Amino acid sequence: MMKLTLKFQVAIISIFFATPSFSSDTILWSEDENSVIKIQNNNFEGIYLKKGNITESELIEQKKSQPVEINEQDIFTFLSSIKIIKNKSTTESLFTEKQQNNLAKHLSIGLKKAKPHQDILFSLAKEKIALGGLKKQTYFIAGRAFFNDGLLNLIIGEYNRLANSAYETAYDPTNQGLVEYNFNYGERVAPKFPFNEKIVFTLSSVTMKSGRTDWVTVNVEELHKTTLSNDIVKKGSKSNKDTLIQRFKILEKLRKEELITEEEYQQKRKVLLRNL
Repeated sequence: MMKLTLKFQVAIISIFFATPSFSSDTILWSEDENSVIKIQNNNFEGIYLKKGNITESELIEQKKSQPVEINEQDIFTFLSSIKIIKNKSTTESLFTEKQQNNLAKHLSIGLKKAKPHQDILFSLAKEKIALGGLKKQTYFIAGRAFFNDGLLNLIIGEYNRLANSAYETAYDPTNQGLVEYNFNYGERVAPKFPFNEKIVFTLSSVTMKSGRTDWVTVNVEELHKTTLSNDIVKKGSKSNKDTLIQRFKILEKLRKEELITEEEYQQKRKVLLRNL
């Protein structure tokens, strides 16, 4: 019985260390468990690297893949050009201006660090006013991005996913963002449930990947020729800073009113400090 138990423990430890998800994530930005931008193995091209069929340097040379340096402003231009068609005469941006600035900044950083077999995954929240201004509802967008063969690629996994307030209240009564959702970040293989929103672009260099409704690409060299007003960039940066300051104030108020413990306060404060 002792031998069997020991073998079982060894097996569990082996599985733990052999699973990529425990060691492959590199957090680029985190506001809480559900608002994250991270680098993760994509389990696509990485299969070939693990088998040793091709070296990482050869993959970079053949496909002009990551790591790569792309200007933050160019990425912002790309993200802001993607629109969702609401009706015949109305469109709205796929990402809010805050999300555009945040994602552009950390994609630029992440693309310099990511390996050819890695993607940059993101899940971002936004708030909308509902019930005539009486209630705020939180929605999430999730997906992945990577650079390959001269193209910046964006795959949309989820859009406008409504936060489950009942679930969060039950498992996170202090509303500190401690409940983690299982997001669909999209896949390089064709999805079982395709993204069904209609998309248009304001830039000619941005297109949909052939045969996909969830995969957007842009030629980075063409994108770099597009200029963006510095006023827009400054406005977005200021918005991010103001939001972060407000979160610090809310966190401090929760501690003073003893709605959260000192340990929870310190944990959340560390997360906010990483975003300064």
